[in-house]
This record gives sequence, structure tokens and C-alpha cells, in this order.
Amino acid sequence: MRKYLTILILLALPLVADDRSKDTLSGTHTDRFKVPVAGTIRVQNSFGEVTIDGWDRPEVELTVVQSTERVYGAKDGAEAQRRMGEAQRRLDSVQVTAKQQGNEVVVSTAYPSRNGFVHPLSRRSDIEVSYTIHAPRASKLVIDDNRGGVDVSDITGDVHATVINGEITLTLAPNGHYAIDAQAKIGDIYSDFEGRDQTRHVLGEEFESPATAPATNLYLRVRIGDILIQKLHGPPAD
Repeated sequence: MRKYLTILILLALPLVADDRSKDTLSGTHTDRFKVPVAGTIRVQNSFGEVTIDGWDRPEVELTVVQSTERVYGAKDGAEAQRRMGEAQRRLDSVQVTAKQQGNEVVVSTAYPSRNGFVHPLSRRSDIEVSYTIHAPRASKLVIDDNRGGVDVSDITGDVHATVINGEITLTLAPNGHYAIDAQAKIGDIYSDFEGRDQTRHVLGEEFESPATAPATNLYLRVRIGDILIQKLHGPPAD
């Protein structure tokens, strides 16, 4: 089942002394997928904050918010509209798609390069994207080449996350068994769970916690940023 909702918001703030106005455009869409058996959530080439929360429902819900906020100096109404149209086209050109393949849900982001071809590694600094995902707690997560950070809470499946710049935060059940393999090339690592950590190349850090019993595998890599692995307090969310 899919629900698609597009919201266009134009906030015209009062002009400042130099006749510059601030305009905000945003778009939101939500997808839902039925998953009778918990599978894999795969997030590819995301840029922006990725938030994933576990729940009891047999479905995956993805909400994506794209926004751009620019300051324009146009005094003429027609020129302001033209520039707003350009901002809307830039916003629309960032393509976030989600599809289901069996029990796997794949979320991918692409931006068309200047030659007109879609290139998944292109990024725009003037576009902000946030991804909010609710998934069955037993889901396995694979998040590759993220720019902007990953926040995972109340997931019991394996987590494989690579972040180029940003922070990885995992909030996990305190009584779980975890095999942790975490590295921050430039950054720090903190864990509520026992393990061995060591400084890596002065600026970075490694943390390992091999498990002797069947365990949840956590493979975490950050190029620039920190890794935080903490225990979940209180009852899980519904």
C-alpha cells in the first residue's frame, strides 16, 4: 500500500532593509510496504539525517522531507517568481525512490548531473533531505554511503552502516548480545556495552566487542564523525 502526499510550502517573510526575502520550499511524501516477515531495509546514497525506529507492525513506513531555504534579493515580483520556480525545479530534481522486493525495501536517492544524466553520487548543498523509517524490530539494516548521519533505535536485527560525514547513533536493547565492529577514521566512539577500544591513527578510534553466543552483528564505519552505541531505557515504542 502506498500513500503519497506532496506539500508545497511558501513562506514569504517580511523584507529586510536591503529588500531581501527568505523563501522556503518543502516537499513530503510517505510510502508504506507490507512485510509479513521482517526482512532487510536498504538505504543507498542518502544525504541528510536517516532515522530508523523499530515497531511491532508488519509494515515499513518511510517519510521523506525535502526542503530548500534560500535568500533572494529580487525587488520585482516576476523575478522573485522566476527564482522561486528555479528553486522548485532543483527541489524536484532530487529523486528519492522506495521499492519493495520480497521482504526487502530499498530506498535510494539520486540527483541529475549537469549533463542531464542521473548520477546517484551527486549532492546539492542547498537541498536538505530527511528520511524517517519505521520498521519491524527484527529488520536487518544496510545503510551505505550516507552523508548526514544515522540514528537507529529499538532494532534487533543486524546493522551495517557506512557514513561519509555525520554521526552514527544506535540505541539498543540492554539485554541483547552484540558483535560490534566499529571504526571512526576521524572521530570518537562511545559504547554502553563492554568491548575493546583503541586510538587509530591519532585522529580516529576503533571499538570491537566479539560475542561468544549468537549475536546481532553491528558493522559501523564513519569517515568523519562519531559513533555512539547506547542502551535503550524504558519500554519500547509501539
